[in-house]
Amino acid sequence: MQMKTFLITCLTVALFVTVNVFAKEMSGMEQEKRQAQKIVQTAGRDRLGDFAPDFARYNDDILFGEVWSRNDKLSLHDRSIVTVSALVASGVLDSSLKFHIASAKKNGVTKDEMVEIITQLGFYAGWPKAWAAFGMAKEVYGDEK
Repeated sequence: MQMKTFLITCLTVALFVTVNVFAKEMSGMEQEKRQAQKIVQTAGRDRLGDFAPDFARYNDDILFGEVWSRNDKLSLHDRSIVTVSALVASGVLDSSLKFHIASAKKNGVTKDEMVEIITQLGFYAGWPKAWAAFGMAKEVYGDEK
């Protein structure tokens, strides 16, 4: 029974993504007009530049400067959802999660979307992880309706 529920959930998500991609392509708005925006990050060099310069460079230039800057392939909105989901699911419930929740807000992820994302993660990644993530999301989104 659990496997059947899991498969139905996977198919539902796949259908949802397919419909959204199709709708964006049909409207002509997203695929053709989206251009990569260079993401500039200095946190690596600011915090670890003298101590771990190679790691700082990988963080600022590769992870953010190249991977996050491929936002013509996956929007910053969607990339933020993937990142927050991966951090919560992995149990990374520290300041980096709060940073990425704030980035998600800046990248257009609404409070309602974040609430739904974290609720879903509670079922798949663990209830305590969702509780921790909700604490940070509440700080980031505040009393926003």
